[in-house]
Amino acid sequence: MRRLEFLITQVRNSTDNKDTNGISNSEIVGYFNDAQRYITSLIFKVNPYADLFKSQIEFDADPTGEYQLPSDCFSTNAISMVEGRFAETENNKGYTRIKPVSESEFSYIFGYMTRDNKVSISGQNSIANLEKIRITYFKQLPTLDIRQAKVQAVSSGVSILLSSTPTDLYVMDDHCSAVDAQGDQQVSNIYFTNISGSALLTSNTAGVTNSMYITAGKNSCNKSLLPDVCEAYLLDYVKQRIYTRNNYEDANKQNYFTEQQKQDIISIFSKNKKDDDTIPITDVSFLFF
Repeated sequence: MRRLEFLITQVRNSTDNKDTNGISNSEIVGYFNDAQRYITSLIFKVNPYADLFKSQIEFDADPTGEYQLPSDCFSTNAISMVEGRFAETENNKGYTRIKPVSESEFSYIFGYMTRDNKVSISGQNSIANLEKIRITYFKQLPTLDIRQAKVQAVSSGVSILLSSTPTDLYVMDDHCSAVDAQGDQQVSNIYFTNISGSALLTSNTAGVTNSMYITAGKNSCNKSLLPDVCEAYLLDYVKQRIYTRNNYEDANKQNYFTEQQKQDIISIFSKNKKDDDTIPITDVSFLFF
């Protein structure tokens, strides 16, 4: 996928919106993020186990039995698997699956449930020497942004000096990320306290170097992590948004994706493995006992 600046240029040229006074870069950036979220929601509905969106997080066992869902978890119903480890082994590092239970079963059946953006493990784990918890979930992709400014120097634990004043950054977020020259995220969740100037006042400087660029957002990057084949769909969506914006009378008539485009996107992320999900039963002799 190309960096966002190139996609914005292509959209401006194809929609005859080269004047940034007519429609700003920040507005078009918002449309690209809407497009990415729309595609993500479409995939989650049909294949919540898509590999691109799959992520895992491990926790040490907590006596409270509660584990906060990561900030990039798509939603509370986006958990595909919860596992517990009672002793490390070569087989799956000792992890075994923990089954979900209802709230009414929680007090007497070992399992997990989600509540208040947390995974809760039932109290019976206290007798089983639970060591770790591993959660597999459907993640949100990093948001998209243009390069706000280049990093010029870093004062460890104090500030990040930029090559220019990132005026859009201060009105978009009080968090930013650092990306490399290719647009890939290198450092996330950089919180800054000032609202002007060419230096970001922040203690979150670890990993930031003067070869990087700043993008707006706690978890952002300069190019989408969607596969290259999705670039055309991002462009089509944004073009339709711009068309609707400039033609208010036609706003109710616009579909950002046709039904064929939706099906094409779904097919890109559809489950296509040929193996069975479970091992078939071939020995049926037990049926005759």
